[in-house]
Amino acid sequence: MTAAPESGPRTYGNWRRARGFGIGSLSSTQTYALFGAIVVPLAASYSSLRAGLLVAPGSVLVLAAVLVRVGGSSLTDVVGRRVRFSRARSAGWTELSGGLLTDHPRGEDLPGPMAPMVPLSTDDGRGGRQGMLWDRRTGRLTVVIRVSPVGLDLADRAQADGWVAGFGGFLADLGYQPMVRHVAITVDTAPSGGTTLRDYVAGRLDPAAPAAARAVLAELVDATPATSADVDTRVSVNFDPARANPRPTDLVSAVAEVTRWLPGLEASLAATGVAVLGRATVEWLIGWLRVAYDPASRGDVARVLDQHPGHPPRHTVRPVGLGYAGPRYASAGGADELLAWRDASPLRASETWDRWWHDSGVSVSWALAEAPRQAVLSRVLIPLLAPGAFPRRVTLFYEPYPAEAAAAEVEREISNNSVRSAFTRRTRRDETQRERDDQARALQTAREEAEGAGVGRFTLYVTTTIAGRRTEASSTSWAYRTCSLRGCSS
Repeated sequence: MTAAPESGPRTYGNWRRARGFGIGSLSSTQTYALFGAIVVPLAASYSSLRAGLLVAPGSVLVLAAVLVRVGGSSLTDVVGRRVRFSRARSAGWTELSGGLLTDHPRGEDLPGPMAPMVPLSTDDGRGGRQGMLWDRRTGRLTVVIRVSPVGLDLADRAQADGWVAGFGGFLADLGYQPMVRHVAITVDTAPSGGTTLRDYVAGRLDPAAPAAARAVLAELVDATPATSADVDTRVSVNFDPARANPRPTDLVSAVAEVTRWLPGLEASLAATGVAVLGRATVEWLIGWLRVAYDPASRGDVARVLDQHPGHPPRHTVRPVGLGYAGPRYASAGGADELLAWRDASPLRASETWDRWWHDSGVSVSWALAEAPRQAVLSRVLIPLLAPGAFPRRVTLFYEPYPAEAAAAEVEREISNNSVRSAFTRRTRRDETQRERDDQARALQTAREEAEGAGVGRFTLYVTTTIAGRRTEASSTSWAYRTCSLRGCSS
């Protein structure tokens, strides 16, 4: 972190991508491959010129795969992604059908990497219930903590700086909690269209209220569809019970161990400028997944969550009646149909190279390729997090290094920089300004780690969803129908 003079705003930076001892922009693996492609033909030519000529074409292909760049990525990465996608499409992994006729043996599995996930409803240690997502393949447990950011509009600069410092302390403390594998902070925004607000006001309007008050509220509700938006912020914490000491022997013990660590995490979040609303219940998790896969159901899911027996308004968390490995409702009706785990998965999904079609929407995702090189202000993400014309999810994914491994990691990066600098001097090549800045940042990271700062890897994902349906026109062709706020077009 770099601080400007007291008269100016405080800026933040010093993000640095972990690098091996690779030459230039090459990784360690690519550097090994480069040297191998050069050394192997030379060694073969010493024994026989013919052997060297036979090996040379393969070396040329390796050099091309490592050195040729396509859109900033190596040819190996580009071809590898294409091969994996082609293999997945030929195997039928890019298509999902959850209707009456399906060849999937487990109809309640989520698509893709989330297939092993199942919901658990457990005691939260405070007399209530909490929801967890259990990965049956790895044994990890994920808890979603619902929070509400205070916001920067009415906060002074000193208070905002204090919140950022508190967030840094929260991330640093994760290195001392061995069970925490990663943390995902998600801000979900979507235009409400006025429906959610209209339902909210209609359900709380006193029939005995004066006519003038009712008329004013009606005018306000009519004026808000174009300006209102739903904003939800959550912190998903992924725990690995195998890292606990002593290690839990069964799932019940693992859940109890995770529940024991949650109050400390919630207390740490309170210093980061957010109000902790509580832990998500299984109904809320199912509703959130249903809305993500079927954006058209947002209003219905919100209405059911507000009206479900035993479920509180969406801004608080209270006990709900759920079963162990899935929801069990005492009443029948719309809540059972909308909030059952079998309906959390999309009915139909299709993956293409640059987008994902699912139920009533089509989504496109972007991932952070490189953090800003310059220092930024504390409000740098506000334009990205603000509500827009379409639903958008922004997730900051952070994986902390354990405190005992952080020092070795930063020292390894300094050693790798020294190796690259030595190679530059040996080859009598001028050191670039970016290489000098990278060395300075590595040294600053080591100093800050020695003073107690946390070290971790992070990235940013942005997903935008628009209304659209991919319908099967015939057995051999597809018809696309995309809908926007102004209508639909095929």
